[in-house]
Amino acid sequence: MLLAIAIVVRHGQFEERLALATLVINFVGTPVLYLLGGADWLQPHVGIFILDSAAFVILTILALRSKRFWPLPIAAFQMIPVMTFFVSSVGENLRSYGLGVAQGSWGFLQLAILIWATIRTRQRQKIESGM
Repeated sequence: MLLAIAIVVRHGQFEERLALATLVINFVGTPVLYLLGGADWLQPHVGIFILDSAAFVILTILALRSKRFWPLPIAAFQMIPVMTFFVSSVGENLRSYGLGVAQGSWGFLQLAILIWATIRTRQRQKIESGM
């Protein structure tokens, strides 16, 4: 997370910074909402669902308006925790595993894509300015 913040804040444009702000608020907000709601990681949490859904909407709008490809997989990865809420609400034995995977590992892929996109944008800008 700190690496993504450092790279995007220094080299990112508006799109990268908006995606970063969305992801940071989502990553920080998730444990805060769990602690405020009683910290039961085994139960679907409506507050987390709302936070994930808001992040999904922002990232999807960003992906639809962008001329770049990178926002699309970030928005797609954000859809996973939103859908996990529904799956974990239905299946008793899926709750802890599904929530753990959705809230954790997919977020790291989002950050990796964002770092890669920021570096590529910076490289493209250098090439365009050198012409």
